[in-house]
Amino acid sequence: MIFRLFFSFLFTLVIALPAGAQEPVVAAGSLGIVSVPLANVRDEAEPKATIVTQVLLAEEVRILEKRDYRYRIAVPGQSGRTGWIQQEAVLVPKDKGRFYLKSEREWIVIAVPKTPALVLDRLGNNVLSLYAGTRLPVLERTADGVKVQFPDRTVALITAADIMPVSPHSSVFNDVSPAEVAKTARKFIGVRYLAGGMTAQGMDTQGLITVVYRIHGYDLDLERDALAAEAVKVAKKDLQPGDILQLSGAGYGLVAGNGQFLYAPKKSTVQLAGMNDRRFAGSILYGFRVLGEDPEQKKRPAEMAADEIMVAQTLAADLPLGKRIAWWAGRFIGTPYDPDPLGLYVRTKRIVADEKADCMYHVFRSVELAKSTTPGEAIEQALKLRFTTEGKVTDGLVQNYNDRYEYGEDMVYSGKFGRNITDELGATRVIKGSRGRDEVIILPKSTLSTRKFQKALQDGDIIYWVKDPKRRVVEEIVAHLSVIHIKDGKPFLIHASGTKDSATKPGGGLVKELPLSDYLRDTKFIGAYVTRFEQ
Repeated sequence: MIFRLFFSFLFTLVIALPAGAQEPVVAAGSLGIVSVPLANVRDEAEPKATIVTQVLLAEEVRILEKRDYRYRIAVPGQSGRTGWIQQEAVLVPKDKGRFYLKSEREWIVIAVPKTPALVLDRLGNNVLSLYAGTRLPVLERTADGVKVQFPDRTVALITAADIMPVSPHSSVFNDVSPAEVAKTARKFIGVRYLAGGMTAQGMDTQGLITVVYRIHGYDLDLERDALAAEAVKVAKKDLQPGDILQLSGAGYGLVAGNGQFLYAPKKSTVQLAGMNDRRFAGSILYGFRVLGEDPEQKKRPAEMAADEIMVAQTLAADLPLGKRIAWWAGRFIGTPYDPDPLGLYVRTKRIVADEKADCMYHVFRSVELAKSTTPGEAIEQALKLRFTTEGKVTDGLVQNYNDRYEYGEDMVYSGKFGRNITDELGATRVIKGSRGRDEVIILPKSTLSTRKFQKALQDGDIIYWVKDPKRRVVEEIVAHLSVIHIKDGKPFLIHASGTKDSATKPGGGLVKELPLSDYLRDTKFIGAYVTRFEQ
């Protein structure tokens, strides 16, 4: 359909031009947008020249020069790779892409090898195939999927199951698990080999790696020096799913897990091979890890010196506040749960007691570290945030922990822990309050389970889990706290999960992360409050 629209437009343009008129001149350096589902980029301006790469619908390019009916282009999303492309495959917008490419738009990416797009126009509905890695702006979400816009303003409908949200990756905040990358890569098993290819029509190993990482928000440069600069070098014995293999002879592979890797041999198809197979065992040199943090970034706060804390704060400084909160909350994953009924930090009169964490300390510390740029500033934040008044320290020890927030609901109503957005996220319920509040408004479990509520959550939102009034102890409303982390568009909980010591048995647990949907399925809480820090 898009081809028919283009040639219809071209025919109209030719008729409209006066005799002897010349086509508009496209200046070198002009921005172009790929206007066809897939186009080959060749090393020479000849129809049968070698394919160096491919570009996808809506991909941005820079036009370097024109020769006959071809452009020489550079592809910013492929580290500036250059080559020749058919002129009709590129749309040159008059506004230099300011409308179509504007970052404020919501974008999706095709996450399966190939998907049908239902093109909606006055000439009738037609189906067009789009390829994995294609990124398109969203016009509307519908019950059947999403309506997207092509560069020529054509509208198409794509099923929701075949797409993912586009979210630029951060070197600090990695939302993508290596296992997810490996799972995506396996979808391409059986695709035929094509030198320079990167779609279900044909691909080589570099094309496979490029498109798989592109789906997950990473535009990689697979030149060895560039990859070494961006990724962490990994010994063969430490390889994990999603790692990129460096083979002897400048070849690549992608670790798939279970001792296997994916590659596309010439004259064959994308396939699995064993890393310990006799033909490969000696050719695998090492790996590159793009996803996941390096060992220094995996340290929990208790293992970090003050200067390491400050480096981490500096690395995270460019993230929005909510993402910083979620990132610091995630740094505590694996930290032992604090079983002390009073709390280790209170018992020892310390601000920093990172060796153990209960749910309240975990939230306190995550927010404090996120709202500061040095360890010292984090202490200052703690003295402001943890107390109904302000913390007082003498000789390094807190003197007034009796003034601290002991109850989660008091944090909600204090305003110190973000804005209470409970009544903005869905249907609410009124329940019995406590300690001066006759009634309180919460989100019931039925609302928390809805797609609408979960789509409205953001990184760093704090969830305060509400007990059934019949099960309250000392009239507390909130019995647990957790931090939201959004991964692949889905909310996960990061929380200190465990039990306190009791007269009959010792407590324990860990800081963990799990899908919100899993937690809701098993929880006995009747609902929650939600607060959000705004930048």
